[in-house]
Amino acid sequence: MGLLCALGISAIAAEPQYLSHAPMRPLPEASIRPMPTEALHFVDAAKGDDANAGTKEQPWKTLKYATRQLKPGDTLSLRGGTYYESVVLSAQGTAEKPITIRAQQGELAIIDAGLREFFEDPAHAWEPYPQGGEGEYRSTKSYPSGGGFGNFGDSMIPFHRYMNFTDLRSKNEFWRPALENRADDPEGIYCGPGTRRDPDTGRIHIRLAHTQLAGLGENAYLGETDPRKLPLVIAGDGYALALVKSQHLRIQDLVLRGSKLGAAKIENCENVEFDGVTLYGGSMGMRISGTRGLRMADCALRGHAAPWHSRFHHKNRAGSGYLIMTEGACTDFEFARCEFTDHHDFFAFSALENMQFHECFVENFNDDGFEPGPKRERGRVLIYQNYISRCLSPFTAHAKQAIPVTSEPGSGLYIYRNVIDLRRGTYKSPPETADPSGAYYDQPTEIIAHDHGSPIHPVAYVYQNTFLMREGSFRGWYAFSWGAHTGGTTRRVFNNIFAQIQGVPGLNATGISPQDDFQADGNLYWSVREGGKQTWDFFEKFRQSPQFAASKQHYAPGLGAGDRFGDPQFVSLDAEGRQSLDIHLKPGSAAAGGGVVLPAEWPDPLRSVSGGAPDIGALPGKGEAWKVGVHGRISLAGVVEKTK
Repeated sequence: MGLLCALGISAIAAEPQYLSHAPMRPLPEASIRPMPTEALHFVDAAKGDDANAGTKEQPWKTLKYATRQLKPGDTLSLRGGTYYESVVLSAQGTAEKPITIRAQQGELAIIDAGLREFFEDPAHAWEPYPQGGEGEYRSTKSYPSGGGFGNFGDSMIPFHRYMNFTDLRSKNEFWRPALENRADDPEGIYCGPGTRRDPDTGRIHIRLAHTQLAGLGENAYLGETDPRKLPLVIAGDGYALALVKSQHLRIQDLVLRGSKLGAAKIENCENVEFDGVTLYGGSMGMRISGTRGLRMADCALRGHAAPWHSRFHHKNRAGSGYLIMTEGACTDFEFARCEFTDHHDFFAFSALENMQFHECFVENFNDDGFEPGPKRERGRVLIYQNYISRCLSPFTAHAKQAIPVTSEPGSGLYIYRNVIDLRRGTYKSPPETADPSGAYYDQPTEIIAHDHGSPIHPVAYVYQNTFLMREGSFRGWYAFSWGAHTGGTTRRVFNNIFAQIQGVPGLNATGISPQDDFQADGNLYWSVREGGKQTWDFFEKFRQSPQFAASKQHYAPGLGAGDRFGDPQFVSLDAEGRQSLDIHLKPGSAAAGGGVVLPAEWPDPLRSVSGGAPDIGALPGKGEAWKVGVHGRISLAGVVEKTK
């Protein structure tokens, strides 16, 4: 189908035809959310006039004008269409009377910070540029800014942001060491369809040439190469929506796109809610600072990674970025049933205190995932009941910290009841020579818990998760690398399933010293292809080691004393990660009743289902599989989403 493979739901009978490339993800649809009946105002980009009264019969025209008329308790309805504005808003609702800005029921409303002529009149917006590369065009007008990031209008697949014309015009697509330097290279490397604004002329140049790498298959670009025949979202400078000092504000059922900076900026706000919003990022998706009380529910945030983009393309030839970045003092965030996909880095939140992140779908990040930063003093970050897949380093720490921080009791990261499915790899780099197999596109993840610059990691409680890897962790680190980077912090690793497809899980705990505040127990290890051949005691050598004996000083039973090696017997587990996954446990599972009873203060929504001795892993044998993503569209009793 091009965007979904097996979701445990019925397939769509017929897929529309796309001139560019089939969409990577579901495209936005109009909401059926009921409309309020009081304090309702209207804006219509096509038929409105700012001199009107703002009624349904006489709507305003621009969001710049309409949003300034809103009072506490008001609702602004955006009639269907595209609003080519970069909206800066300081809305002052109250707790009793919040302000709501939303799409009209049954209509799709888009806020686009981009350059409208490239979408509405592409035939006259571009002209051939024979002095450039093969198939290169340039804008017919000059622009003081813009270009860089953008999307195909029919599929919303992103463009490459070219940093030099050598790459834009290159016929080479192979990696070589000289390309690690971001400066112009004599040959360059073509990174797929993309744009670059010429700083000397102000013209925006574009090239939509097909990608030629053998092995890309359906992940290659083979669509229309003439930009005059395609509606295109060409990014402008401003954010699509910038909220500054807003409070008690609800944004519902809108689409935000067309900014090279990011879809949304939230600065010094309080009690803001995004509900049913689709955001298409540029350099990043959202930038948040100094904000208290942000909630996102049933939202989709899509990044700048096209199907043909690798980590190398972003990091070395485009300028990498985060999908979400928090800065300054932020607190009390919630992300529920959201989708975060297709970018370089995911979520940096070193300054954030108190967050719930649950029932979300996190997929296709070719570098870092959750980045909590170094150890923090206070606040709980709860990450639970999510599905996390195709991420090079799912949990990482950045920044430097010379001395340990004294944390308040109970503070830290709580990572529980998640499925971290890394059977499918990420696209790290193009090959050096032709590789028709396409193996380079699916390079395995090796490190789940990683760092940059050796900071002291935040306090982390990692329990009741199911981790699936293809080949195991780097250097065979204990507990899929949760047994690494333990110095100066507190870490608990209990009742997790660590299953890998090939090879035997490692028990390398050499990085854990007796002085480290590290405890682990009740975990289940398994190898899909090697487990049935295991004839020796998996833990014998480790439990006879001096390190195991020394660990009793800090944890009386000893490090991993109750760990097991055995088959969790999932209902469905495809070794390649391309068929549906069902993490229900079959009768006789080695995960049944093998866990350690955990402290009551550790949050767990499924504790009552587990009974006395808890089952190991994310889903108890008697539990119901939860759903993730927008409106829970993806069930963990049958989840695979295919990234093109």
